[in-house]
Amino acid sequence: MNCDLLKGKIREKSMTQGDVAEKIGISLSRFNAKLNGCGGAEFSLGEVRALKYLLQLDPAQVDLIFFDEKVS
Repeated sequence: MNCDLLKGKIREKSMTQGDVAEKIGISLSRFNAKLNGCGGAEFSLGEVRALKYLLQLDPAQVDLIFFDEKVS
C-alpha cells in the first residue's frame, strides 16, 4: 500500500485522518493501524470503496494506492 499517496489525497481534500476515519466508520486508531500496516491491519474492500468515493479517486489511483506492490 502506498500510504504517502493516500495521505496526500486526504490533504488535497482538506481533511484530516480523523475526518476520514469517522466518515468511513472506523476509529482513528484503527484507521492509522491500517494506514501504517501495523499488526497486519489492512483496509477491507468496503473501506477501500468508501475511500474511493470519499476522496474521489479514479480506478488508477485506487490501484496505485491500495494494490501496487513492488515484487522483488
